[in-house]
Amino acid sequence: MNKYKIPLTIDRAVIEVNGGCNYTCQMCPQTTPDGTTGGRGKEWLKKMSLKDFERTVAECAEHGLNVVNLEGSGEPTLNRNLPEYISIVKKYGAKAFIYTNGFNLRGNFMRECVDAGLTLARFSCIGYNRDKYKEWMNRDGFEWIKDNATKMNEYIKETKAECTVASYHLITDNNNIDYEVEHYQKNFIEPVGSYAEIWKMHNWSGVYDPAYKRKGKKRTCGRPFSPDLTVRAGGINGTKLSVAPCCQTLGRDAEADLGSINGKTIEEVWNGERYTWLRQMHAEERFNEVNFCKDCDFLYDDNEVLVWKNNELVDMYKMKGTKFNLGDFR
Repeated sequence: MNKYKIPLTIDRAVIEVNGGCNYTCQMCPQTTPDGTTGGRGKEWLKKMSLKDFERTVAECAEHGLNVVNLEGSGEPTLNRNLPEYISIVKKYGAKAFIYTNGFNLRGNFMRECVDAGLTLARFSCIGYNRDKYKEWMNRDGFEWIKDNATKMNEYIKETKAECTVASYHLITDNNNIDYEVEHYQKNFIEPVGSYAEIWKMHNWSGVYDPAYKRKGKKRTCGRPFSPDLTVRAGGINGTKLSVAPCCQTLGRDAEADLGSINGKTIEEVWNGERYTWLRQMHAEERFNEVNFCKDCDFLYDDNEVLVWKNNELVDMYKMKGTKFNLGDFR
């Protein structure tokens, strides 16, 4: 038996219910049109059907499923029947998370998501005030999403729902970190009352060139060996349900395709030729032979990337809601 074939265990499944986005953030590979490197072509902008979603969740649940992230690399709230997808996750006994720009998460739609059993909504807010937000996220939406997050928190308290509002922020000027942290706190985190995290920018597997360059020893990120599955809504050559190594390969979707689970079991792809090859390359530290990994800054140990947090949900090597720690696979 190939020693890089490992038992299928799934703690977290990142299942992309919608591949497109309604934002054009300057640091995000969604922005550019090239579907091979530095963007997403049309074949990656699909919506996942409820049928495909439930089949995927059901199969994951047979292998220890604990949490489902419903965003992948697209914006989940563009899927207008998102509450139905959340309900499916709860049906199989898992936690339902969404990472979202939060623009659409308001009114009845927000309430339906919470009522369906949403466990966590993490709002991405890049830019510590209205002007900086508009500069980085290319939309004048700072006050709008702050209002959305605040009202969501109010509804959760009103209904006593088991749901958490969190927020995600990035440092835009590495020479001004203390100032930015202070203003994120004052302008967003404290008014909203969110569980928050502030990071330095990453490079999306080398697609984006951030001002901050990570430092430290280069070694496997641990993801190819971990109980973490990423499934895209779209796929190469007109297919769908493409399995990806992780969400960082946004912008390198086609070359990072590890196989489609459309017509195959997850286990067939999990221990298929492409996935076992990727594990071998990581185990032997032959990163330069993996085009979609070789320039990824997640290969570096750098404790400076997590700048600030106000809750135990956030850890350098532990994805939210999961039982495993990536450090154990490094």
